[in-house]
Amino acid sequence: MIKRSNLSTALLDKVVNIPVIQITLLVIVFLLVSMFSLSAQTPRKDSGANGPSPLQIGDRIPEELWDSEFFFFNEQLNSTQKASLKEYRARPLVLDFWNTGCAPCLTGLAKLSDFSKGLNIGLVAVSEQKEKAILSFFKRNDLLKGTGLRSIITDSRLKSYFPHESIPHLVWINKEGVVVGLTGSKEITKDDLHNFATKGVLHAELKPELQPNFHRFIMDMELNRQEQSTHDSLLGYAIITDQVKDISPFERSKFGPYEIISYRNRSILSLYRLAYADRYKFTPNQIIWNVYDPERFEYYLSKGEDIGNWEKKNLICFESKSIGRINMADLLNTCLGLNVCVRDSLVECIVVKAGKGRTAIKPKSGTDFKTLKNLINDLRLSRPNWQIIDSIKGEVLVPNYSVKDFETKGKLCTFLKENDLNVEKDKRIVNFLIIQR
Repeated sequence: MIKRSNLSTALLDKVVNIPVIQITLLVIVFLLVSMFSLSAQTPRKDSGANGPSPLQIGDRIPEELWDSEFFFFNEQLNSTQKASLKEYRARPLVLDFWNTGCAPCLTGLAKLSDFSKGLNIGLVAVSEQKEKAILSFFKRNDLLKGTGLRSIITDSRLKSYFPHESIPHLVWINKEGVVVGLTGSKEITKDDLHNFATKGVLHAELKPELQPNFHRFIMDMELNRQEQSTHDSLLGYAIITDQVKDISPFERSKFGPYEIISYRNRSILSLYRLAYADRYKFTPNQIIWNVYDPERFEYYLSKGEDIGNWEKKNLICFESKSIGRINMADLLNTCLGLNVCVRDSLVECIVVKAGKGRTAIKPKSGTDFKTLKNLINDLRLSRPNWQIIDSIKGEVLVPNYSVKDFETKGKLCTFLKENDLNVEKDKRIVNFLIIQR
């Protein structure tokens, strides 16, 4: 049996606010037998024999990269043209790798676009997506409209020079053409951008994936192993720790008959969702809170607390190694002193179906619209006692709305019927996640 670490003991007392003496197990070790060898978690990268060698901090941008032509999408012109990076050569340049489905990328680009106003600095977004996806995004999303954003699209070449595992991924190149930083965008401040534009210096931290602990196992860190273990003596274990900074979001890996699960820096609620993910998908109104402190289980229940402070206090890591599947929910209950479970109940539901005249995804009139799934998700958040079931396959669009318009189920039904959607009331069995001690 492994002794419990101080870090983990403190976590359990803090997270669920119960006496530590009630915790029977924190680190659950199945067997201590030297049985197998684990491969390192660091992803293997290509040797570069068939492509350009990745550029690191301190490397100079090669001439061939300055001369290469890319497809540039211009937000202001809503069009795409071929061009090179030469026009940015005599001034500091930030390459920001992004994707339209990445929320932190979007907020980061909006922030950097605002911070860079009036500065002699180049800001170029880089995406692997095609023009069709980019145009569709700007048609439906206003966050980056009016920024004058220029984005390289359908990219593969720049990513080969600057490989990365997560986005946003920012590459900082000074006016001499030297890479001086590789960062994320969350921590970048206006002063960081100003100092880089005027002095060519960057004091922001390296992106987490470049930090030494990024690919290590949680257990290795808890046991103070200096490096990733290659011959692990633990046949199986489960461990919960407090938040660990600068590590990967590594989830699952297979090593022969062994499976390692490592969910890093997650809310307690999200871990239970993952534990039941192969059987259930719980919407917000399918979660029953029978605890006095639900705000500790998920950020959106915290009533506006600073997200950084909340994460520091409440995010945890779960890691296990086993032969075959484990009962993650039971392990979470044991370690956290909870009694979370799933119950089925027969409840009255609003069932939405397509009407006879509903043959297209477009709304009856108007160009300002949202999807039916958006509407149902908004109602699940704002009307926790309403059980709404979408029985329509595919995307359905409805005119834009305000949730305040649907004070009663009757008003919702009227709105849906006006848009050729049928509404029925029916009793259905619904799965509920019960959060309790």
